[in-house]
Amino acid sequence: MNDLSNPPVSPLIAIGSGLPEEDQALVRKLIRAEEELIRGLPSDSARDPKRRKRVGATAEEIEDQPQCIAKTLAGNADTISDVATRLAASKPTRLVLTGCGDSLACHIGMRPYWEMATGLPCLAVQALELAYYPGAYVDDRTIVLALSSSGSTPRTVEALLNARENGATTIALTNTPTSPIADMADATVLISAQRIGWPTQASTAAMAAEAQIAEALGKALGRSPMPDALAPARMESIVAETLSATRDSATALGKALSGAPLVHLCGGGPGMACAMFGAAKIKECTSGHAIAHPLEEVHHYTSTKPGETMIVIAPDGPSRARALETLRQVRAWGGKTVGILATGDSALAAHCDTAIFVPPTPEIFAAQSFTIPLHYIALAMAMGEFESADNG
Repeated sequence: MNDLSNPPVSPLIAIGSGLPEEDQALVRKLIRAEEELIRGLPSDSARDPKRRKRVGATAEEIEDQPQCIAKTLAGNADTISDVATRLAASKPTRLVLTGCGDSLACHIGMRPYWEMATGLPCLAVQALELAYYPGAYVDDRTIVLALSSSGSTPRTVEALLNARENGATTIALTNTPTSPIADMADATVLISAQRIGWPTQASTAAMAAEAQIAEALGKALGRSPMPDALAPARMESIVAETLSATRDSATALGKALSGAPLVHLCGGGPGMACAMFGAAKIKECTSGHAIAHPLEEVHHYTSTKPGETMIVIAPDGPSRARALETLRQVRAWGGKTVGILATGDSALAAHCDTAIFVPPTPEIFAAQSFTIPLHYIALAMAMGEFESADNG
């Protein structure tokens, strides 16, 4: 039996794990590396030069997102065509998308696209859950796609190892060609993006790559082609238009929110992915905290207290009506309301203290476009903290 007074970090390296010793050694190595990485992260101090450097790099990487999407799609065209043919030959019955943090948000945002393009049921599963509770849905007719920018996130590696042990066909999506998930997966697709700053382009480029794989797999399975308006290449122009359209208004809001100890965000469908991205950026860039709520769950608790801010991500889609009710409810609780809305949505804007409008976007791509103003908000919040620290 395991010694519960000093348990191992992972059950996959515990006594009786069943994972080959070589794989267990890899997991131990990655856990140690992750612990070292965490110790080297910037502090919350606005005067910490490491924090300022990383936020500065984030600012540059936000603006480079369209170019990274274009480069990722161009660089993978031939590889993805070959991968899709191999995947279709396995006669898949389901798709499982796995990762942690922003990677999981990417999958949540892209799950509707996968199902529309391939006709297959698709699950977005947190890597720990897939690694430790794989369930009966992972078998030799399952495709498991693991996303990790570094390619060495311990839980994502474990999820991929477990999927492989259960006979699944595996794909790695990563920025790092020489990485554990790239080495162990049946196929690897590379993302052309940087992560010197906090993740922005690494996420939007990854979602573009997912769309490219999904579209190619659908064709290989004999599905009708996706409409031109939903082609992966459209993401480049959608992101570029949104950067230009929301930069000033989102930056102004971020300055106003700077120093806020807590910001709430919520969304439904792809909007939930945006809420996750936005909360991550606020927590990473600033000394404050942020919580991403599933849209419906806001209504089942007193989710905001008087004076707190709720950012409601509301693209034009099935969850829009509930987003309207959410804005009303937050106001009834005495909260401040911010809407990230489709251009021209005056009905929702009437219930917002601040509204930021995103250019016309198919809801299926909302995880790319409606995330952009959240990048600017977090960046401006951080810059406001730095300015306050410099002014004493």
